[in-house]
Amino acid sequence: MTIWPHRDSEPDGITVLQDRGDLAKERGFAGFGHHALGAHTEASAVESPPQLMMLVCAQAATAGGQCSLVDGRELYRELLARDPELLAALSTPRSVLFGGAAGHLGAVFEERAGRTLIRLRMDDLARFSPQIALRLSDLRELIQELEQTVALQPGSGYLLDNTRWLHGRAAFSGARTMYRILGMPLPSLGIAAGFLAPAPKPTGA
Repeated sequence: MTIWPHRDSEPDGITVLQDRGDLAKERGFAGFGHHALGAHTEASAVESPPQLMMLVCAQAATAGGQCSLVDGRELYRELLARDPELLAALSTPRSVLFGGAAGHLGAVFEERAGRTLIRLRMDDLARFSPQIALRLSDLRELIQELEQTVALQPGSGYLLDNTRWLHGRAAFSGARTMYRILGMPLPSLGIAAGFLAPAPKPTGA
């Protein structure tokens, strides 16, 4: 990948994620605390978030700290089957403001070049249209249902498509330390962003 420098990364592009006490109380720095983080898109407030995110465990937590992953395509598919009205709201342009006044005004599901990209956060740095705000509890419930849990050990990690997968973590105690790198895939790899949205099931004859 081509490294995508983050606000919090070192000059080499690596961000060291660990509990830094009071820093986590500042707006936008929750990743440096020990509390749970809901499933979200990395760098959701920028126009085009980095497509790839690699997370590697340097030191596991004493307790807790498991990573949670949600496949955006599965979330889309379940919404299409169970709640198409909510899916339509989440796909409406300019329905979510990510990152405050200087952030990105867009949608949770966005179509680009025939593929669907997901962008989501549900903390105080996201403002939703009334149609979505009234249904956030339903969305959270479905996301929790679809979560896959991964307990990383030192030396292990994962690489995901940040335009398809949401990620989060459980609350933890101890000196949990993770290394994160964001980037864009090399063009020669041909890794397309997002996913092909599932088609609605045909109605009965």
